[in-house]
Amino acid sequence: MVRPNFWNTARKKGVFHKWQIILLALLGLTFSFGVHLLSAASIVPVIEKAPIQSSQPISNASISHTEVPEGIEQLIENGKTLYQSGQFAFAAQSFQQAAQVYQSQNDALNQALALNFLSLSEQKLGHWNQASVAITTSLDLLNQSRLSTSSAKHIFALVLNTQGNLQLALGQAENALQSWQKAAKIYTEIGDPAGNIGSLINQATAFQSLGLYHRTMKIFEQVEKNLLSMPNSLLKAAGLRSWGNWLLASGDIEKSQTMLEQSLAVAQQLRSPQEESATLLSLGNAAFAKGKRNLIKESITEDNFLPSRCGQTAIVQTEDTKYFKKASDYYHEIANKSSSPLTAIQAQLNRLSVLQFLGQQPTSEYLGSIKSALSNLTPSRAAVYARINYVQSLLCLEKTHKQTTREIFNSSTQNQDFQAGAKERAKIQNPEEPEEIVELLNTAVQQAKDIKDQRAESYSLGNLAQFYEMRKQFPNAQRYTESALNLAQLINAPDIAYHWEWQLGRLLMVQGDSKSAVAAYTIAVATLYTLRGDLVALNTDTQFDFRDEVEPVYRQLVGLLLESDQTSNDKAVTKQVTQKNLKQARDAIEALQLAELDNFFQDACITVQPTQIDQVVDNSNPVTAVFYSIILADRIEIIVKLPHSQELRHYTTYKPKLEVENTLEALRQKLEQRYTFRDREDLSQEVYNWIIKPAIADLEQSNVKNLVFVMDGSLQNIPMAALYDGKQYLIEKYSVALSPGLQLLAPKQKQGRLEALVGGLTESRRGLSPLPNVATELQQIESIIPSKQLLNQAFTETNIGQQVSSVSFPVVHLATHGRFSSKLEDTHIAAWNNDINIKQLSEILQTREQVVGRSNRVPPPIELLVLSACETATGDKRAALGLAGVAVRSGARSTLASLWRVDDKSTSVLMSEFYRQLTQDANLSKAEALRRAQESVLKDKKHPFYWAPYVLVGNWL
Repeated sequence: MVRPNFWNTARKKGVFHKWQIILLALLGLTFSFGVHLLSAASIVPVIEKAPIQSSQPISNASISHTEVPEGIEQLIENGKTLYQSGQFAFAAQSFQQAAQVYQSQNDALNQALALNFLSLSEQKLGHWNQASVAITTSLDLLNQSRLSTSSAKHIFALVLNTQGNLQLALGQAENALQSWQKAAKIYTEIGDPAGNIGSLINQATAFQSLGLYHRTMKIFEQVEKNLLSMPNSLLKAAGLRSWGNWLLASGDIEKSQTMLEQSLAVAQQLRSPQEESATLLSLGNAAFAKGKRNLIKESITEDNFLPSRCGQTAIVQTEDTKYFKKASDYYHEIANKSSSPLTAIQAQLNRLSVLQFLGQQPTSEYLGSIKSALSNLTPSRAAVYARINYVQSLLCLEKTHKQTTREIFNSSTQNQDFQAGAKERAKIQNPEEPEEIVELLNTAVQQAKDIKDQRAESYSLGNLAQFYEMRKQFPNAQRYTESALNLAQLINAPDIAYHWEWQLGRLLMVQGDSKSAVAAYTIAVATLYTLRGDLVALNTDTQFDFRDEVEPVYRQLVGLLLESDQTSNDKAVTKQVTQKNLKQARDAIEALQLAELDNFFQDACITVQPTQIDQVVDNSNPVTAVFYSIILADRIEIIVKLPHSQELRHYTTYKPKLEVENTLEALRQKLEQRYTFRDREDLSQEVYNWIIKPAIADLEQSNVKNLVFVMDGSLQNIPMAALYDGKQYLIEKYSVALSPGLQLLAPKQKQGRLEALVGGLTESRRGLSPLPNVATELQQIESIIPSKQLLNQAFTETNIGQQVSSVSFPVVHLATHGRFSSKLEDTHIAAWNNDINIKQLSEILQTREQVVGRSNRVPPPIELLVLSACETATGDKRAALGLAGVAVRSGARSTLASLWRVDDKSTSVLMSEFYRQLTQDANLSKAEALRRAQESVLKDKKHPFYWAPYVLVGNWL
């Protein structure tokens, strides 16, 4: 077969490298909302990134679109240049003319190629019917031709890529995936690695669209090295951006920014305004996400019955404002200069969300421009989602408008200037009327039906249902929710189905059908469990999404299972709740603990051990009781498993959540201040009354000696040993341990042999204060149990790893600065030459070589990991997640660590006594050894500051 004329001409002109024929389609449809950061808790999960296509290179020359070139090759070149400059209508004219000329010459291959480019241009214009006709005709021509040469096969692969691009834009992700897989097969057959990379990235996009996020991650891991080493090209720019967007969706903001900046540099070098604009949009999203991430640790979970949608303006600090302003500037620039209507509207919607976080209200003109732009969008998945996102922003504005109205009419003490200002704000904030919001959502539903996109239709119906839920029109809400759920189940989309299962549960609850509501919530939790591998990547804002769209499902289920008509003011009461409900509530609390750790690690690699919890407790020695807690909007719920009792106990203290959080925060501060007395004891006794006092009679009757706590939220930051009953501390009566869940760290009897790897720092490193008593601490441990010491220069990541892997130490004791945080990247310990993060520590501790002379038997896990100079991050209400994360990921059966820094002399005394107790009585549990060590310090120093921060997590035996 004759090589296409256009191909030959381009080769003669030196336009192409061997792989560059694949680059033009790369510019197709980069408008989607894959990393569209709207309000912190939008009900709409991630909206799939449009395909990154392989395509032709784009000439940098500029031409006038008013002139029609005489040569057919010039028609193609002009079309490319017009496309690159964003003049898609004129580009379409050039490609259409070229296709007609090739048709008159009976040149099927070049006609198919021109029609391919025409389809891309029509897609950019949102002309889906014209785009479909062009690509269908192109494929028909190719199917009627003999594709015997590599050049012809290249064109076929290119057309398949463009077809996939169109299919995904129309919500046909499975068909798009098939098209791209066919293209990848052709690129492999003809030996085109760059084309194969483009098709793999396309497939990742399709997997993300289908909710298969783990598959998406695997593909990006596969192409990472080749993409970075590729020469600068439009494919590289778009591929780096797609990868950066995925990293952002996975929560790795810093690495995402690095990839996006590389993408921007390539786009700027190639002078591609489309690629530059698209990447600037992604950089804006990264800046927005970074600002919001910093809000997490200062805030607590809101107990909104409905998913939260709006920015938390009250807690935005000055240092975070710069990220929001930077994002706003990106969006403003893109909205003003982008040649793509969809990219422009995305930037406008993103900026609207940023303004809400900053507490700045948009003008009515700004809202009007968004509404006008939406009305001009041609139906597509992106257009459907844009309408939904706009509605969500309107509902946030409505919420703010109501608050402002209350300021005006409900505060008689405000001066006239205040009321005048509030009235002025009310004029600006007044949102659309409900009828107009319904019209926007109905349009979204109809457009999804028109393009036969059942996923988008499910989103639209579900959001319409939630609007009616907010308006308390519950029958309508339930009807639309059930329709949305049926569609989600029909297309096997659990990542959106759980939203509607949860929504259905809420609706059934408010309508008084508690039994059906529990069933719906139970299904939602089960669906979430099946999504463990993908849940962390459902949205760019993983932390906020988890708190607003995942965590409440568990909490509301527990609240529903434990609900009662009884009420009480500030008193603990016993309620009659069935044992079935209590056990299901306990399981839900365990599941929430697992989900929190999955979210913390941004993966689902934690192994769940099927454990008969009741049998574990019944067989425990010392006699043990397990306390499960959960903080709800209006109360604290406690479930207790007593030894040798088939019935769970249940206690409730009615207390508003905000009051609970304030009390816990005040107590934590007092515990860390070494000169507080009466006020600290009062706070400690109040918390004791919530958790322990209702169960005292049961504990005494069962002769319990050891308490294990599966604590919720801010309770994790309080050392239970320091709870005070008015006469003595809890540690003076019971040994105490914490657990992130008995199915995560099940207790086992400790091994008989005690041998330790001990290490730490005494000298100052990287601005950290010296720890002079660490040397004494390690020497004292060596005098008690056989030990190998790594101190100062010897205390390196490499040396720790070598020692752990070569000798099966049951105990690893690290006396060094450490920090626990709710942010994975801020949880680490200090070594001599660098900080070791939690993932590195996990790899060091779990990579053990087989010990010589043990018949190739794999050595047992570390029995005890001790981190004796650590602290939780200041102001981080969820910092204890970092400690739980270390405990679970280290592979150690037990972890002993400190919640705050104590002078290292007291630490040395306590640790020496702890090991002495363990060696003196082989049957003594680690929890009891810690209790005795803490009690020995307490005799000299009564204040909990010195002895309370040491907590045992995991195996207490």
